[in-house]
Amino acid sequence: TLLDFDKAERSALREALAGLSLPCPPRTVAAYQRINHDLWAAYRRGEITQPALARERFRRLLQEVGGDTRRASRLGETYLDHLSARADRLPGCRPVLRQLGRRYRLGVVTNGIDRVQRSRLTASGLAPLFETVVTSQSCGFAKPDPRILHVALDAMGVSPRHALYVGDDPATDGAAARAAGVRFVWVDHGKPTRGRRPARRVESLRDLAELLSADATASPRGRS
Repeated sequence: TLLDFDKAERSALREALAGLSLPCPPRTVAAYQRINHDLWAAYRRGEITQPALARERFRRLLQEVGGDTRRASRLGETYLDHLSARADRLPGCRPVLRQLGRRYRLGVVTNGIDRVQRSRLTASGLAPLFETVVTSQSCGFAKPDPRILHVALDAMGVSPRHALYVGDDPATDGAAARAAGVRFVWVDHGKPTRGRRPARRVESLRDLAELLSADATASPRGRS
């Protein structure tokens, strides 16, 4: 929603494979994305732990492209190191967050590896704009489980009815918000979606700022 993950993912994968003198053609990127997508879906269903996911995706990738699967752990750690350093903000992200921060309290809720998500927020210069950051790894719950949102709300001392959750995945973010009793706005980046399309939709963070400015029900400062 805030950072260009696709760009960061491709760059980190290319650099990690280069460190092992392995090529990274488009078919390898596509294979990794498919494997990674399937494993994260399994993680959200509670079928695999995050440490196991981090190892298994590269074991499967090396197996598929004919590489040495004994290098999977090293490749996975190198990938995370490169990904953690990426600061690929989406257009207009920082000024919009600064604008919103003058009226709202801001927090981050994300499915992801804790050190990676926090490092990327720091590298992007966005970390100081948020009061709290909750990752699935740090709290033990992954969206669409609403408990991950409850952890953030409790940390900020905010009730669900005074909160708004913004996300780019209706099936994961939207479902978590609904189950937690939190209003939801979908940032539609034009990617294929699963499940029902949320009623409140914007195409960019700039549009979000305009929506909230025009929304008569927008919460006053002191609410998230």
